[in-house]
Amino acid sequence: YHWFREFQRDNFSVQDAPRSGRPSTSVNEQTIDATGKIIQDDPHSTYQQIENILSTKSTAINSIIHDYLNLRK
Repeated sequence: YHWFREFQRDNFSVQDAPRSGRPSTSVNEQTIDATGKIIQDDPHSTYQQIENILSTKSTAINSIIHDYLNLRK
């Protein structure tokens, strides 16, 4: 229903609109670099190990690994 309404408004974009609110502070260049180094030093590191080392939440680690480092298992 939502998509139908948007198409009626001539909004054919499939991109997300900007959202209000505070941006994530746990995903930054420092944590991206640190996560990459941990994985490079020990490719068998688990999400939980990386979370504990960096004191960062699992959602941030997941985003860094998949969205920024483009790594897949």
